[in-house]
Amino acid sequence: MNKIRKYQVAGIIMTLCMAFVPKTFTSADEGDAYKVSYNLTGVTVSPQETEASEGTSMDMTFTANPGYTLPEELPEGAIQIGGTYLSESDYTYMDGDLTINEVFGDVVITVAGISDGSTEDPGSSSSGGPYSITYDLYKVTASKQDGNVKEGTRYSVKLKANKGFKLNSSNVAVQVNNEYVYSGYSYNEGLLEIDSVTGDIIIEAIATPKASSKKQNSNKNNNTSGNKKPAGSKTSTSGSSSKSSQALAKSGKSPSNYSTGSYRAPRTGDGMDIRYYGAFGLIFLGAGCLFAGKKFK
Repeated sequence: MNKIRKYQVAGIIMTLCMAFVPKTFTSADEGDAYKVSYNLTGVTVSPQETEASEGTSMDMTFTANPGYTLPEELPEGAIQIGGTYLSESDYTYMDGDLTINEVFGDVVITVAGISDGSTEDPGSSSSGGPYSITYDLYKVTASKQDGNVKEGTRYSVKLKANKGFKLNSSNVAVQVNNEYVYSGYSYNEGLLEIDSVTGDIIIEAIATPKASSKKQNSNKNNNTSGNKKPAGSKTSTSGSSSKSSQALAKSGKSPSNYSTGSYRAPRTGDGMDIRYYGAFGLIFLGAGCLFAGKKFK
């Protein structure tokens, strides 16, 4: 009995120890390694790490190439982790020094230097750019994400309203350098095309709820009217007796009247029929004879 108690106490102690041991002891050497990639224009980065462990931070410094200067702040969407764009609260950037607080997925860093005009950006029609493309959407999904493009680029994106909503061309707008433009782009059946990017662009799209289906209302009205009887029809409460009379007429017999005035059964509140008194008297007489016969045996 004492041994059993000792085993029980030992089991309880082991359970408590396992519950309070920090999980970091068992997973200190664990951690996924994520890929780090860069989209750099006119700048270089050091160190240029290609992998980062989950939960770690990253520190790096950007240096402008000749003919470029570093941006004072990173545009929205410059840092992407696990398919999610980081907000300014998730990283710090100042004078080219970038610190990412925590890595939790594949990292994509996009940084573009600002041309000072002395060097033409390869592949662009002029020395300007690159320019940012951002979206301001309501109940709409875009086929592309925020990003940067070179000046003079022809840009296209598909816009699709969410389920239960529709997107009209009147609810699609384009801003260039924070000013609405009314030319230089087209929108047709969900495809927005910008002829040439000449500044920072904001694409706005607002979907509206679809109107309720008229077909459902029509079916409802039809079902309601189907329950009504056709005009001019009459409801008969004696259909079964009418059919019986027709069948009797076809047989050649005349209907018999079973209701006569010779006898009427008593109703509630009527006086008791005299024949009931006679029946009760016979019952009591028989019961008395039976009782007397058993007594005198």
